[in-house]
Amino acid sequence: MATAAAGAGATANGGSTSGGASEQGAPPHPSIRAALLVAPVRLALGIAGLAAAISLGLTGATALAEAAAGAVLTAFMLAAPGGRRRPEQLRPPVFAGVSAGDPWWRVLAVAMYPSTYGVAVLTGIALFFNANLAAFLSGVMLGMGAVALVYVFRFRA
Repeated sequence: MATAAAGAGATANGGSTSGGASEQGAPPHPSIRAALLVAPVRLALGIAGLAAAISLGLTGATALAEAAAGAVLTAFMLAAPGGRRRPEQLRPPVFAGVSAGDPWWRVLAVAMYPSTYGVAVLTGIALFFNANLAAFLSGVMLGMGAVALVYVFRFRA
């Protein structure tokens, strides 16, 4: 979620960013690589949770409305700067123990901890008790994936 939160801050403050590859062919910043890896996983988990909620008897329109509410609220929470203070200049997040040379699976595992794992587990538990909550949590996951994509495109530009 730190990756997504930092990416949301990039769109919220409109400031110039640094962290993309400065030279043609240079390897991307580790945070961009992590966001590129985690965004499709989050989107896939969100879609899978939404499909599971619909398969449990929730109507498609209700499930989509709840997922949209979860996604919009999540994107807003990640994009809105805290309080009334002026947002600081955006710096790419630092993932402890991850470097540019690490394999993709390690970068993905670190980027998913704890937010993606937590929301996925909560969505799975909610499927047993309340399909409406599962659809909402699937929207939260979709919102996290969308903000991660915004983060990538913001640093690439």
